[in-house]
Amino acid sequence: MKLRTWLYCFLAASSVAMTAVISYGHPGSPMTAGMSVGAPDIKSAGSMTFGPDGILFIGDSQGAAVFAVDLDDTTKDSSSDKVDVIGLDKKLAAMLGTTPDNVFINDMAVNPISHNIYVSVSRGRGPDSMPVLMRVTKKGAIEEVPLSKVMFSKTVLSNPPKPDAKTEWGEPERPMTITHMVYSGGELFVAGLSSEEFSSSLRRFKFPFKDDPESTSLEIFHASHDRYETKAPIETFMTFHANGQPVLLAAYTCSPLAIFPIADLKQKKMLRGTTIAELGGGNRPLDMISFWQNGKEYVLISNSNRTLMRIDPADIDKAQPLTTGVKEDYQTAGVKYVSVAITGILQLDNLNDKYVVVINRDMETGALNLRSIQKDRL
Repeated sequence: MKLRTWLYCFLAASSVAMTAVISYGHPGSPMTAGMSVGAPDIKSAGSMTFGPDGILFIGDSQGAAVFAVDLDDTTKDSSSDKVDVIGLDKKLAAMLGTTPDNVFINDMAVNPISHNIYVSVSRGRGPDSMPVLMRVTKKGAIEEVPLSKVMFSKTVLSNPPKPDAKTEWGEPERPMTITHMVYSGGELFVAGLSSEEFSSSLRRFKFPFKDDPESTSLEIFHASHDRYETKAPIETFMTFHANGQPVLLAAYTCSPLAIFPIADLKQKKMLRGTTIAELGGGNRPLDMISFWQNGKEYVLISNSNRTLMRIDPADIDKAQPLTTGVKEDYQTAGVKYVSVAITGILQLDNLNDKYVVVINRDMETGALNLRSIQKDRL
């Protein structure tokens, strides 16, 4: 089963039109403690997520590190406007001097303060690819964000997969050192693989970075495979409350949905999660968020081979553990979901109180578009 394709890149300034100027950031903020000014030595750009004070975390699987970057983007936006960029891949290609089929989007993250949208882009594939961090403003303008002179800090992951390690499907493991990240409660949660025997890992970093991270090896029951697994990494996850308890809600390829109590993560070096749903084999969950609409919270999951899925947290609270396999390849089980009739969603995030922003592949034209979807339409 083919897992997430990662963009290997070194983020640096380049001669792209409409370059945005980023400078020193906020040296007085407690969140910049321990940061230095310069160009972070990022070897690859994978998952991104925002923390406090507009700090952007960038996962570097090749370098087995996480970077915290102060983008100096903290002007508060309280509007509920939408942002749409039709033909995003074509516009990026024009700025990068290439063709749309040579532009690859790795991740998207919305700054919750400014509501500016950050996108990691790679021009080309392999070691000769040119990576660029781009920003889509609230007005829909596209800018380059050079990381040549910024405040940043770095923390290194211990025991990453060896450079030549392969999964049982023959995929390189090193790009899955970091598969997804979430900042919550003063900690950065980092999912991915390690070189340990039970390689599926969840690392927790205090921020500002100062102490060694805590790490927990994870195990789940995979209903499509009818077995317990310790080597498949979490694809996407979020912090959540189930039955009033803080948990990680985590989705895996092919496609179990599991919960891990955060209190147990902080106490145990090996933890078996509770599988509460099988979302269907032959599919990879791509992104996951929660959003509020009419005073009620919902979970939204985008998928490689299925529609958007909307889950009611009340159903998660009532979920029973799945401990036996499903009988058919694409069969679902456990927590029910609403199949939202939207396909091709590669990335999604909350834009503001009215809209969710997505990057989707148009099923008719093949183009990549950035679109805002009203939450009351989901």
